[in-house]
Amino acid sequence: MVILSSTLVYSKQPQVSENSPAVDFTLPDIKGKKYTLSSFKGNVVLLNFWATWCPPCRYEVPMLDRIQKEYKNEKFKVVAVSLDSDVNSLKEYLKSVSISFLVLSDSKGSVGYIYNILAIPTSFLIDKKFIVRKIYLGILPEKEFKKDLEKWLKD
Repeated sequence: MVILSSTLVYSKQPQVSENSPAVDFTLPDIKGKKYTLSSFKGNVVLLNFWATWCPPCRYEVPMLDRIQKEYKNEKFKVVAVSLDSDVNSLKEYLKSVSISFLVLSDSKGSVGYIYNILAIPTSFLIDKKFIVRKIYLGILPEKEFKKDLEKWLKD
């Protein structure tokens, strides 16, 4: 896990916590196509915050890809939000790996700020009704996550 900031920021932003609604946002992918998180409502979503310069994040990418492929026929989506400030670094990295999930670019860190990301990777399990059900700090614990995912896919 990589710590991004040790400073607490107080603002009027909605607090994202377990059992609270997910905060909607719109971000582009590396080709500029914009996606809105709420467009995935009705699916279980794993919202993952990461960066190419973060070794634990890079370690996690193949696992996220496996999980996306394993559950591709379910109502499940992995949405990864890159906090790389240099979009070209993100583009170069994505050329070197094979992934089947959506990667969005938050080069200004505005969505990371809304989600109060202080360390990466950080992931949020969002249910079909757009409620955050679990927050995972650090590398996603695959077995625990799959158990949680199966529970929320049934609801």
